[in-house]
Amino acid sequence: MHIHGVVPIKAASMPLKLIQLLGLMVLVSGCMVGPDYRQPESHLPESWRSTPADQTPNAKKSLEQLWWRNFNDPVLNQLIAKAAENNLDIDLAGKRITEARAVRASASAVLLPSGDMMASANRQGNQLGFPGGGPINLSSVVKKPFNIFKAGFDASWELDLFGGHRREIESAQAELEAAAISQEDILVTTLAEVARTYFDIRLYQAQLQLAYQVVDSDGQTSSIAKERFKFGDIPESDVTRAAARQEHDQAQIAYYSSLLAQAEYSLDVLLGELPGAAHDRTAASSSLPATASDLVFAAPAQVIANRPDIRYAERKLASATAQQGVAVAKFFPDISLSGFIGLFNTNANNFFNMTSKSFAMSASVFWPILSYGTLSANLDAADARQQAALAQYQKTVLGALADVERAFTAYSQQEKYRQSLEQESLANQHLLEIAKERYHQGLTAYPEVLDAERSLFASRNQLAQAETQTAQDLVAVYKSLGGGWKSAADSKSDDIH
Repeated sequence: MHIHGVVPIKAASMPLKLIQLLGLMVLVSGCMVGPDYRQPESHLPESWRSTPADQTPNAKKSLEQLWWRNFNDPVLNQLIAKAAENNLDIDLAGKRITEARAVRASASAVLLPSGDMMASANRQGNQLGFPGGGPINLSSVVKKPFNIFKAGFDASWELDLFGGHRREIESAQAELEAAAISQEDILVTTLAEVARTYFDIRLYQAQLQLAYQVVDSDGQTSSIAKERFKFGDIPESDVTRAAARQEHDQAQIAYYSSLLAQAEYSLDVLLGELPGAAHDRTAASSSLPATASDLVFAAPAQVIANRPDIRYAERKLASATAQQGVAVAKFFPDISLSGFIGLFNTNANNFFNMTSKSFAMSASVFWPILSYGTLSANLDAADARQQAALAQYQKTVLGALADVERAFTAYSQQEKYRQSLEQESLANQHLLEIAKERYHQGLTAYPEVLDAERSLFASRNQLAQAETQTAQDLVAVYKSLGGGWKSAADSKSDDIH
């Protein structure tokens, strides 16, 4: 993969003739120095290595934005909507957007003239200049004070002839867009974490239910062992072993109860609610959500364009490129116009007379011709930051490609594992039915039925874990493809419900 970015402008490479041409360039209005940003070109693979052989990327089919609906679970849909509305990380990201918008507005305001109302009254002696020659003595100066009364409107305007301020606006606009994309990224991560936590809750509920069934089976095993020991069929050690196994399985109830409570509290934080809210929403036990097998294998280019992390890195690169232009503009003079209109007089009694009307106009040029070393260092630093942003963009693209490949691989292999466990569970269910039939026919003892029942419980427990992991891996696939990247405003709309 090759990615081409903006070539940095080195301060040391600036032509020496630039200094000689500055006088002419001052007359050119609307010039913008520095590099113009262009989005890096990426050469992406045409397909995914881990895509199943019977499926090919479809660039025309839209990605699964509302992927949680594919699980057909009303509770999950409600939790997703609640998190999108209340999650504090999403809300915090929204505050950063507001801050970035204010920074952009401040940068834009610099292009406009600024003005202030002012009024002042001074009394002073002539301390600097003495008409007709120097003072005879110090007392003659002190004894000749005078007043200055001034009121009016001051205005100034810094001409952005070389585009330094406009580059600042470009940078601020890119930062604003990056802040909005960052909120989308947080939203994607939050919604995925809500789903993962919800799946954990359903898993622990299923395991807790199985744990109660195992303890009940242990009780029957222990009772039978005591009866058989009473008649001398088995040694006392078998009774002790059965009791120990019952105590061990009893401990699993407390273990799964603890995991369930911790998952519920984690979900409370994601929902932005007080502890206990998630328990009320998920208290009614439900089966694990069924995974959807019809995936949308979008083309790599479509995925790259959709992922918030890549779009965020691209906007940060645009901002850093604009800052190069800001640094270049520092080499050129700043030209400002200023003016005053109002009243000026040395006599308070005549201050509002026609003779007090006053105005002033001026122009100034500020040119840091002796600060070349500092300006060159600042430009080198801006170049380095732009190159770092480009490298970060490249890294993000590569990481995204690997993320999708990992998600596809993990899901496809996990699905195969789940299917195998499903078959094992069905086989154990069949063995239990056979054991019960043999027991009713008097061909075997009841412990064989209990052993078959325990094997079934163990396989169901493994299957529940596998189903949960499969669902979570599927969420990772949707997340890696960029699904669910709607902004917070869109997420709060009816479309998210």
